[in-house]
Amino acid sequence: MITIDASKLKEVEDRLGQYRKKAPVVLYRAINRAASNLKTNAAKEVRNSYVIKASEIKSTMTISRATSKRIAAAVVSRGNALGLEKFSIRPTQPRPGKRPKSLKVQVRKDNSMKGLLSAFVANVQGNRVFERAKGRTSHRKRSDGQWTELPIKRLFGPPVPVMLENEGVRSKLESEAAKVFEKRLEHEIKRVLEGNG
Repeated sequence: MITIDASKLKEVEDRLGQYRKKAPVVLYRAINRAASNLKTNAAKEVRNSYVIKASEIKSTMTISRATSKRIAAAVVSRGNALGLEKFSIRPTQPRPGKRPKSLKVQVRKDNSMKGLLSAFVANVQGNRVFERAKGRTSHRKRSDGQWTELPIKRLFGPPVPVMLENEGVRSKLESEAAKVFEKRLEHEIKRVLEGNG
C-alpha cells in the first residue's frame, strides 16, 4: 500500500504555490507510477530467489490505482500454492511404459536440485507432479492401459504472496517504490510549475 499523509499533501501544496489545488493530481500520478514500478519489480526480485517464470508472478498481482479523490494505491498479490511443475523439475514429461526416473526439483535458487524418490510427473490436465501416498495402496487401470498405484497426491511449492513476503524481497520492493515515487513527484511538480501539468 502506498499512501500519502496530510503533511506530505501540505508540503506539495506549498511547493506548488498558486497551483496548490493541483496537489492531489500531482500526488496520484506519482503514486500510480510507483505502484506500476512495484508490480514490474516484483517479478524481478522474486526471480532472484526462486526458480519461477515472471508470468506466474505477474498473474497474481493487481493494482488498485490512486485518484485525485483517493490518494492511495495498493499492489496486491493473491494466489494459492503453486504446483511443483511451475518451478524447475526433471524430467518435465511423463515416461509411460518406462521405469520412472527419480524426480528432481529446485524451488529456490540458493538450493540445488533435490531428488524426490516417490514423486513423478503425470499428465492430469497438463503435466503435474504427484507423489504416491504412503501406507495402504490400491491399483487402477488408466485409460492408456497402464496401471497406476493409488492413492496419489499432488505436490506443491510456495504461493507467490509468500515469496513476496520473503526476507529482503518486500523491503527492497518498498524501498525502490519510494525512490520512484519521489523522482516522479519532482517531475510532476516541475510540469505544473512550468505550465505543462
